[in-house]
Amino acid sequence: MTTIGGLPFITLLGGPADRGEQHGTALKERIHGMIEVYGSFFGRPESEIFDIAGHFKSVINDFEPDYGTEIEAIAAAVDVNPLWIYALNARSEFLSFVPTTECTVMHFAGTPLLGQNWDWEERLEPLIALARIERTDGPSILMMTEPGILGKIGLNDSGIGVCFNFLHINRPTNGVPIHILLRAILECSSIDAARETIDRAGTGRSANILVADESGARFDMEFAATKQIEVDDPGDVLAHTNHYLDPEMFSMPHILENSTLRLNRAHALAKETETRDRATLVQMLSDTANPGNSICQTYRPREPLGNMGTVCTLTMDLAARNMDIRLGNDASAALERVELHPRRVAAE
Repeated sequence: MTTIGGLPFITLLGGPADRGEQHGTALKERIHGMIEVYGSFFGRPESEIFDIAGHFKSVINDFEPDYGTEIEAIAAAVDVNPLWIYALNARSEFLSFVPTTECTVMHFAGTPLLGQNWDWEERLEPLIALARIERTDGPSILMMTEPGILGKIGLNDSGIGVCFNFLHINRPTNGVPIHILLRAILECSSIDAARETIDRAGTGRSANILVADESGARFDMEFAATKQIEVDDPGDVLAHTNHYLDPEMFSMPHILENSTLRLNRAHALAKETETRDRATLVQMLSDTANPGNSICQTYRPREPLGNMGTVCTLTMDLAARNMDIRLGNDASAALERVELHPRRVAAE
C-alpha cells in the first residue's frame, strides 16, 4: 500500500472475495474508525442498527450478489459483524433525515473534466482512502472512498466518471444504497449502461449523481425516495449542491441557504471566465467567498453531527484516466495526481 496526497492508496485484484479480503486487511484500523464514527452518527443501539442493516443486506444481495460477497469478506478480514459493513454501505440511507450539508459537484460541458468537493465531518479526513480496482470482467476503477464502503467518487478505464451530492428528505429511503449504486456505475462501460444500471436499481434513496464520459456527454439525476428526476442540462458548467433544483421538490429550509449560496457562487464564477480547463475547475472548487457557506469550507460546528467542512477536493480528467486530489480544506494547497494506469503512463 502506498500513500498519495496523505491518503492510503490500495489496489484490489481478483474476484469479489479476494477484493474484500484485500480491502479489509489493508484498511482494517480505518474501518474500525469508520464504525466508531458512523455508530455515533446513527445514534441508535447496535441491535437497531443491525435490524436496519439486515434489510439493506437483502437489498444489496438482490441487486448484485458479488457485492454481498465483497462486504462479507471485508467483515471477515476486519473481524467485525458483517452487518456493520452493510450499515456503512447504507450510511446515507441511515442518515437521509439528518439536516446537514455535503458537497459541490461540477462538470464543464463538452470536456472530460469533472470534479467536486466532498464536504463532511472532520473525523472522516484521517480515515478516507484511494482505491484502484483492477478487473478482468469489466473496466478497472479508480476512486476515493470511505474504508469499508464499496463505491464512491471516481472514474474507470472506459472513460466514465461519477460524482454525487447528499440530499436530505423526511421520507423512507429503503432502496439500493447510493454508495452501492455509485460502485455499479463505475463498473459500466458507457454512459448508456450507467443509465440502465440506475433504472435497474430503481428508486429508494435521496441523493444527486452527476455522470459524465470522456467525450463530454453527461447527465445529472436526483433521487427523492420514490422519485427519480433528471435535471435539465443548463449547458456550459453544470453544478449541483445539496438541494433539489426543482422548486416543486422536497427541500429543507434550514439547509437551503448554505446550499443555494454555494450553487449561486458556482454559477457566478462560471460567468467570470470563459476558460474551461482543469486549473479553472480547481479554482472554482477552491473558492472561499461567503465564509461559513463557501464552496471550499473550513470546519465549523454544524448540528447535529459535529464539525463540518471540506474533507477533500478532487478533479478528474476522464480522457486521461486520472484524478487530482487534495486532502483537507486548505484552498491554497496543491492537488496531487493519481493515475488509473501508472505503468501505462510511464511507458508513454
